[in-house]
Amino acid sequence: MTELQQDSNFQWTGEGLECESGIHWAIAEQANGIVAIIVNSPGGILTGKQVRVLAEIVGEDGVIKNTRRMTSLLLIPKEKVAAALEQLQAVGLRVANLHKSVRNIAACPGKGFSPNSRGDTLELAKMLDEEFYATILPWDFKIGISGCPRNCTGVQCHDLGLMAEPRGKYSLWIGGTESGMNPKHGTLVRKGISRDQVIPVVKRILETYTAGAEEFGLELGSKARLYHVLEKTGLERFKQAIEEVLSTTSIK
Repeated sequence: MTELQQDSNFQWTGEGLECESGIHWAIAEQANGIVAIIVNSPGGILTGKQVRVLAEIVGEDGVIKNTRRMTSLLLIPKEKVAAALEQLQAVGLRVANLHKSVRNIAACPGKGFSPNSRGDTLELAKMLDEEFYATILPWDFKIGISGCPRNCTGVQCHDLGLMAEPRGKYSLWIGGTESGMNPKHGTLVRKGISRDQVIPVVKRILETYTAGAEEFGLELGSKARLYHVLEKTGLERFKQAIEEVLSTTSIK
């Protein structure tokens, strides 16, 4: 995985930050000349120290906008960008991926916070982020995790959604989208996925998505989301890929 603080090939152009992989990093000049930096924070979790640094970056008169993807969007002058990146790195924060990778992972508070939650969400969001941050993909890929059927995160409205079940299992939806001209719900494709199986299953879905986007590239173009690929491949290809993973991983 490529991480901002470990990659010497990053160059800020004033329009966005890209590395050799082609991933679009979430740094962009706005219409009014202010630069927006979206901070990666899986599940929307930040420590007090990190929040203090974000406030220091924007200054007393600056602005931080919280987004629906549970990220903090820093609005700062262009001349502050280089120093801001160093300050973020110093407290373990990374710039979010904007396109061609997994977006910031959304998750509700989950077990230990919500009395209705059936299972963990925040730690799982962190694990998925550590595994798939900066993974190169055909286009955006959004993941949402909910701890119970109250579904505060709207898992059906993501490329991939996970909802906790009793006894440490998760249900899986794929193919949704909450934005664009034609929002749609994803399809429930599997129940009873154990926590230890989540990462292998997600990895296989990303691989199948990438292969499908390459197969139908001429028809789908360069910005194919998962639901575009599903319209070409059908759901069964993904179901089969998921079952192959589950048959070779232990259930705990």
